[in-house]
This record gives sequence, structure tokens and C-alpha cells, in this order.
Amino acid sequence: MIKRYIILPFIALSLSANEPSAFEKQSGATKNDIKTLQNLLSRLQQKVDSVSQTQEGISSLYESQSAKLQQQVIQITQTTKDIESLKAQIELLGQLKSQIDTNTREIQTLKTHLKEVNESLTALNQTILKELKQLSNTSTQNQPPAAKNTPTKPATTTPSFTKDKTKKAEIFTQAQTLFKKAEHEAARIRFEWLIQINHKKAESYFYLGEISFANKAYNTAIKHYKESVLLDDKSSYMPTLLLHTAQSFNAIKDTKNYNKFLDSLINHYSTSKEAQEAKKLKNQNKEKK
Repeated sequence: MIKRYIILPFIALSLSANEPSAFEKQSGATKNDIKTLQNLLSRLQQKVDSVSQTQEGISSLYESQSAKLQQQVIQITQTTKDIESLKAQIELLGQLKSQIDTNTREIQTLKTHLKEVNESLTALNQTILKELKQLSNTSTQNQPPAAKNTPTKPATTTPSFTKDKTKKAEIFTQAQTLFKKAEHEAARIRFEWLIQINHKKAESYFYLGEISFANKAYNTAIKHYKESVLLDDKSSYMPTLLLHTAQSFNAIKDTKNYNKFLDSLINHYSTSKEAQEAKKLKNQNKEKK
């Protein structure tokens, strides 16, 4: 009987251990349900972690792409500026091309005019040269004896100078200066030496003609003027040469050549001061008649 009472509580206790507690019965939850919920919660947490990692990756990718996009925006902005700069340069190049085209046309026009002037000068110089070449045959006609053309001078000592070919340019300038100072003899020997060494022969002959003209040695002046023109008939001193040639002919009573060279000077160098002087001489001749 006692054994029976001992076994019954034990059985009751065993049964009560397998049965839900009063709390469990009241809440309707069991250990299995809790475990299921815990597993679900764990899986949800894993998904949350996974989503968080994904979100972080997306954020990192966004930041990277955003930085790249910003860089591209900067590059596009700079490219736009470069394009505007290129447009400005292209516009400038267009203006320059237009200016070059205009200049080219003007240069071509000037070349045409220059060619015409050169042709006129060539014809003029050929005419003058032809006339001066004829002087050798006419200059000795209708002229008084040489003694009347060359004034008597007291005997003087011929000045000397150092004949250094390395200083020929300096000596030429020195000769010009002496001529301007009317130191004709010192200038003459320098010009004659320069002719001997073939330095500025045409201009040196011209100055010899000027020296002879200043000293009233008109025949000699005409001779030197002719030599000058034969060497260079395009020199800047041609108007002076023609005027003094004409005046030299007038001095030796060669009226034909006198008027011929005055007319040549007036016709071919009409804007020069020598041509104006020639016109005055022509008018004076008319008044005398």
C-alpha cells in the first residue's frame, strides 16, 4: 500500500513534466514555438545584416559613381570652355585670313604698279643713257677752248691721304664731307682712288662731275656725268646730274643739248626740285627771246 502511494506521485510528476505549464497553457505558446520564433528571428537578423551589407555596398558604389560623375561634369565644363576658346580662335583665324586675302590683293596691285613704274624708269633711263652716250660726239662741238672753261688756279700742293682698301667705305664718306666743305682737291683725289679700286664708281664719277661743275670745268663735268650714267642710270642723284649737265652745255654755248636735257629732266622727273628749276630756266629763255 505504501509502495503504491510512492509510485503514484512519481508518475504524476513525470506526466506533469511533459505537459505544458499553466503559463504556457495560458499564453498558448510552447517551447517549440519559441524555438521556431527564435530561428525566424535569427534568419531575419541575417537578412537584415545582409541587407545592411548590400546597402553599404550600394552606398559605396553610389559615392564612387557620384565622384566619377562629378569629375565628368568638371571635364565637360572644361571641354565647353575649350570649345568656346577654339571658336574664338577660329573666328580670329577667319579674320586673319580675310586680312591676308586683302593684303595679298593690295600687294598684287602694288606689284603691278611697281612693274609699270619700273618699265617707265627703264625706258626713261634708256633714253637718258642714249642721250648721254651721244655726248662724246657732240660735247666737243660749239664749245670754246678748254682754257676758257677752266679758271686759272694758283699752284697748290696736292693733299694726300692713306690709301687703305679696308677703309674704303670710310674714305668715301670722308670724300663726301670734303666735297660739302668745298675742299674739292682733297675730295677729288679720294674719289679718283675709289674709282681705281672699283668702289662706288658711279657715285664717285658723279661727285667728280660735281667738283668740275663747281670749278666751271664744264667739259670735264660732262665727261664725268656721262661715265656715272653709263655705270648706273637709276641713281637717286639723276635729277641733279641732268640739271648740271644741261647747265654745263649752256655754259659752253651748246643750246641744243642744253634745252634737250632740260626737257628730259622736266618730262621724266617732273616732281623733283631740279625739274622745277629747269622750268624756271626754260621760262627765262623764253623771256629773253
